[in-house]
Amino acid sequence: MTTQASASNTSRRSRGTTLRAWLELARISNLPTVLSNAIAGATIGSCAFAIEHAPERGIVTWFGGFQSHPGPDGPLDPLSTPLGAVQFLSPLAIPMLGYVGGMILNDAFDAVIDARERPARPIPSGRVGRRAAFAVGFTLLATSIALALAASTGTAVVVATALLAVAIVVYDRFHTKSIASTLLLALCRALASLIPMLAFAEGEFVTLVTRGAIALPIALAAWTLGLSLLARNEMALRNDDAQFAQDTEAPHPCPACGQLMVGGVAKCGECARLSSPSERRIIARERRALRHRWRTIIPFGAVAGLLAVFFLGKAALLHRDRDLGYTDVSANPGVAILIAIFLAFTALRAARILRREPARTPDAIGMLIACLALVDAMALATGGHWLAAVVCLALFALTRRWQRAIAGS
Repeated sequence: MTTQASASNTSRRSRGTTLRAWLELARISNLPTVLSNAIAGATIGSCAFAIEHAPERGIVTWFGGFQSHPGPDGPLDPLSTPLGAVQFLSPLAIPMLGYVGGMILNDAFDAVIDARERPARPIPSGRVGRRAAFAVGFTLLATSIALALAASTGTAVVVATALLAVAIVVYDRFHTKSIASTLLLALCRALASLIPMLAFAEGEFVTLVTRGAIALPIALAAWTLGLSLLARNEMALRNDDAQFAQDTEAPHPCPACGQLMVGGVAKCGECARLSSPSERRIIARERRALRHRWRTIIPFGAVAGLLAVFFLGKAALLHRDRDLGYTDVSANPGVAILIAIFLAFTALRAARILRREPARTPDAIGMLIACLALVDAMALATGGHWLAAVVCLALFALTRRWQRAIAGS
């Protein structure tokens, strides 16, 4: 009896270990940010479509300001029928399937590198087989495309989903070879919101552009590109700072005339002024301080730029070239500004961790990834979609909580 109980406990532990390995492989802790992107895209896309077609089709408002258009027989609850539920939920599920599949394939393609640099990852450690990872990853990507086809969400959604799958595979295969691969990563994040946006706007991409809804995918792409470049370059920047702080023979301008003195030369060739080692150390510290000040300004400047883009997008959304009748889009800019301030300080905190606590670099990068949900919340608050914005804020908190259990980077 004792032997059977022991075997049962061992089996449960083994299943738990295997499940955790797959969750680590999928970097599941970041998945709420993808759902946030999808919710924000669906909300804004539906609103843009509803306003564009308000005169002839009317507007249905539900889900806390989430606007849609009525069916041919009048307003319909999209979740009232199985087909309606599939058509509603599929655009939200497609980006998440792509994310999980892409993360699994990322480790599968990088297994040789991880065996050398990160042996504790699930594949090098033997907890997940490489072939199984390839099979599951490609199956999830294929499922996302099949879902786009089955949901009858339009050709534009199918094309965008196929583009997402191709971008994921190309990035996973070649991201270690070129920094240009970060552009593909940015494209994937843009598509995470654009696919639901297209689905709820019935594939009318021109409407999304003219009504300013496209601002959200562009903002998500820009944020992703920035954090990707930061993650790649942080070690080089840190080493550069150390060099300036420690090497008194680094190139420096003459304290008297400003002429650049290179190669450890202590005597200025322009004015013959001698510079002491202490003066060169002071110049090095000033340069480092200037770089750090710029790094402090960048998060606030970036968030201010995103907020301005969202307000311009709202202005385009509400632009009236004819009588639109009724719209329910309203916003208190103060709420969006408060979210923007929180986003800026969160990004600044992550930047400081990167600079001052190198051992916590994965946590800082995870924090910047979680901020993608705050970008969504800021865009939604700008348009007055309060409930959807609250959902995205909750998904930010959920991401940070999950990242404590499973690293997001």
